[in-house]
Amino acid sequence: MSYLSEFVGSLIFLLGGYAYMCNINLKKTLVSSLNYIELVVAWSLAVGFGLAVAAIMGGPAYLNPGVVLGSVIWNGLPLVEALIYILMEFLAAGAAVLICMIFFWDSFKASGDSPKRGIFAAYPVEKNMVLNFFQEVIATFVFLFLVFMSIAGVTATTSDNQSLVIGAVGFGAVAFMALTLNSTGFSMNAMRSVFSSIWFAILPIPNKGKEKVDWTYQLVVNLVGSSIGGILAVIVTTVLKSKM
Repeated sequence: MSYLSEFVGSLIFLLGGYAYMCNINLKKTLVSSLNYIELVVAWSLAVGFGLAVAAIMGGPAYLNPGVVLGSVIWNGLPLVEALIYILMEFLAAGAAVLICMIFFWDSFKASGDSPKRGIFAAYPVEKNMVLNFFQEVIATFVFLFLVFMSIAGVTATTSDNQSLVIGAVGFGAVAFMALTLNSTGFSMNAMRSVFSSIWFAILPIPNKGKEKVDWTYQLVVNLVGSSIGGILAVIVTTVLKSKM
């Protein structure tokens, strides 16, 4: 059930966000243009519900490869278990992309050669690899630090409705980190960008054409950068919680 909770929580998280991105990027939708407040609410709800459902199902609710790796390095999570959790996240990314492809099939077909990779991956407004790398590390660390410390406070004081409060924590943290949208593209998670980019390249999405994923950016910034931020967040919050 723990592994299933990771899959389900990750799927809810990604599906909610990707569905909104499909609505604002594709033609023949009722949204059709980005609204900053809508964007923040959509991703915040997606992350909040994903965390809440994973917690309700009894899982650790990692929902981020960097958090899994941090738990291996610092908290003694067995490597085999870690690999299964990451596999669940990878499969959840594929399921989320596939479901969006099915639900927005006609919209993809109507969108011609318009860019589509940004639906499933995050990019900054201005690309600067070195700067973007450090921005991703810092943003991921701050986001996860907020989540972990807030959840630690909740679990230390009450056992009632913890899953709902965890969801609210996720909502609040994502809303706060919307301040980094221009710099990170609102990623801070390799599952959200790198895993889905792999599935974007594999699945027969209509009118995908020859559009290519920027693998250099994805691997350096969204994989390595976010993973370092996640590992640091796990280490720092574990040390702080041990002294609380």
